Amino acid sequence: MLWKLIKLELKKTKWRGLLLSAVITNLMVALWVVSSDVPNNGVRSYDRVFQSIMNYSGVTFIIFASVLMSRMIIDEYRNKTITLLFAYPVPRKMIFLAKLIIIGTWTFVTELLNNIFVVISLLIANSHYHYITEPLTTERLQQEAIRMLIFAFACASVALIPLYLGMIRKTMPALIISSFLLSNAAMVIVNNLSVEDGYGNFVMAALLCFALGVLMAYAGVRRSQL
Repeated sequence: MLWKLIKLELKKTKWRGLLLSAVITNLMVALWVVSSDVPNNGVRSYDRVFQSIMNYSGVTFIIFASVLMSRMIIDEYRNKTITLLFAYPVPRKMIFLAKLIIIGTWTFVTELLNNIFVVISLLIANSHYHYITEPLTTERLQQEAIRMLIFAFACASVALIPLYLGMIRKTMPALIISSFLLSNAAMVIVNNLSVEDGYGNFVMAALLCFALGVLMAYAGVRRSQL
């Protein structure tokens, strides 16, 4: 039943515009990091540049997720089309779960792909302009790849938190503003976690984000039934 609901939501959502926007966003983040942030801020270490990439990418795609959430949930309330879904002999929680799985998966994939794309863009640019002269080892790249996976999971979790706030007023601005504030708060945590600390603190922060995301999303679903 859940898989059928997911397929229904996938068919209803207009993905062409979202995919095009994601591609443009990828290019803009890469252009910003390569042509402005790294050369203008005197970035000279890979730790610093990888952290910057996660910051920009995380904030961008958590906000992006709020746009998708607005289309899939808030707009359906405003257009009264959600009542058609609620008429199905399916629990409301199952309908919301299908939507949230799509939103979480979209955020995880787009965030991860953006990180990879920007890192590759930076490495190509660095091979020509030599912003960073320190050697980049295979082991360091492997460490960063694992951090990217954990970070994408954390971003997908944080992206679910604004649902509760969005359900209070059922407006897109409420989702966007709360996503912006939450994403910046999450990036403060990331900035205080270094690769030298290992993965323990990073994993704990990601699990905390997941717990908060699930809790707030559940609260948002409960509020929809009021």
